[in-house]
Amino acid sequence: MHTYFFIRTDGRFIKVYFKDILFIEGCKNYVRIYTEEKFFMVLVTMKKMEQALPFNLFCRVHKSYIVAKEKIMGFDSDTIYLKNRELPLGQQFKQSFMNSVLIIGNNENEILINTPAIGIENAINGAVYVA
Repeated sequence: MHTYFFIRTDGRFIKVYFKDILFIEGCKNYVRIYTEEKFFMVLVTMKKMEQALPFNLFCRVHKSYIVAKEKIMGFDSDTIYLKNRELPLGQQFKQSFMNSVLIIGNNENEILINTPAIGIENAINGAVYVA
């Protein structure tokens, strides 16, 4: 499995590691790929970008945003919280997003498993597990 991809910018190809991506923002036929240090503008649609990214690492949360699951600090009914940024959680994408996370409630015996592929063994040390 690949851990990176290349994008063309300023006449050359630049390697971008999946682990460095915070989120991707759609801007018409372009996307902005945000990392901790900078962002890259790439001529590709959100749909094609979403198809190219590993589904276990990224999730479409809005018509204009794809987020790196491991960078999510928290979420509520309409917002995804990253370290220094808030992204909208679109109603159209909410169920798909919720299906990709494990939520452990306040009651010790209450475990909500939204995705059959995620077992209880993954429900360790945390209130939200992002698969």
